[in-house]
Amino acid sequence: MPEQWLEDLWSDEPTYRVYVCRGVNCNQRGSKEVLQKFAEEVKERGLDNDVEVLATSCRDRCQHGPSIDIYPGPVCYANVTLHSATDIVVDHLSRGKTVDRLVFGR
Repeated sequence: MPEQWLEDLWSDEPTYRVYVCRGVNCNQRGSKEVLQKFAEEVKERGLDNDVEVLATSCRDRCQHGPSIDIYPGPVCYANVTLHSATDIVVDHLSRGKTVDRLVFGR
């Protein structure tokens, strides 16, 4: 069994990490607003201890932006809008259910 201090360290880890692409192409398609929406929705639903929302560089899915990667997974979402960001928070981050219609490559 791990030492107590290791258990305490692990317990501070979020359940999910959300990476929102802020590359040039995704930025032009509204990723700044999508990033903000994720942060607002996560806080509003009381998930801020379980979900970390981060900006990231280009995810190489420029034709399908804004793109989001969620870990563990990864689950890669494409063409994310403000509305679909809410769907992802409610379904994926709150209930653990992938939003299939937004998954990249489907």
